[in-house]
Amino acid sequence: MLVKIRRNGQSIVEYAVIIIMFIAVFIVMGAYYKRSLQGRYRQAGDILGGGEQHTP
Repeated sequence: MLVKIRRNGQSIVEYAVIIIMFIAVFIVMGAYYKRSLQGRYRQAGDILGGGEQHTP
């Protein structure tokens, strides 16, 4: 019985580690995705605006 409890606890810890790793990967990829979108918006703005910024 004690061996079964240890294996069950071990599998719970393994699942928790896998879930934490997936969350970390999504956070890191989210940062790169955000940076990529910002670059695309900037590039589109530069093309449309001729590289000039608005000055009031």
